[in-house]
Amino acid sequence: CIVFCKKDNGKKAVSIDTKKGMILLRDTGMCQHEISRKLNVSRTCARQTIRKFTELHTIATKMGAERPFKMTRSQKRAIKLQQLRDDTLSLNDLVRYAQASLNLNISRQTVSRLLREFDLVSYVAPRKPQITHEQRRCRIFWCYKHLSWTETDWSNVIFSDEANFEIVNRNNRIYIRRFRNDLKRHEQFQPRVHRGGGLGIWSYITYNDLGR
Repeated sequence: CIVFCKKDNGKKAVSIDTKKGMILLRDTGMCQHEISRKLNVSRTCARQTIRKFTELHTIATKMGAERPFKMTRSQKRAIKLQQLRDDTLSLNDLVRYAQASLNLNISRQTVSRLLREFDLVSYVAPRKPQITHEQRRCRIFWCYKHLSWTETDWSNVIFSDEANFEIVNRNNRIYIRRFRNDLKRHEQFQPRVHRGGGLGIWSYITYNDLGR
């Protein structure tokens, strides 16, 4: 059987080195209570380990005693491929897929651990392409070029901006999963719908007044 110790409000398997330490301390005449305190394990853990060594003369874990895997390798690959086909699928979507297609009753935490095993990370999909290195260079150059402008110079400039309010294309975040080492993972943008109604507002501001 596998021996567990109580640590950090949870059960954690005891290592072989810790079990060997229990036997060595037992041979020195130390009682089980002192052994459990010294090695930071429960008294039950110490008692079971010592009893097993006394009866079987071994502290090795019995083969096949570990908890069996809930999913096979093919089922894990199927869930991974389903995520890769549509990287916007949520954990709940994958749980429903496992129940309907693979006859698996698994939790969101299990799916999340599985995706991390395949190095699939979650992040917010960008809404528009990020500026390139050349664009950043040009913008910095423009800023340095206009550092010496006076207040009179800026008074001849009209600053404008626009905002778009849409019914369908809301500003909700969309989380997607891609491989961590995928260099093109930031090129996955949110799809846009060109119908559904919306309102666009454009305005400007000058040195003297606001736009009407």
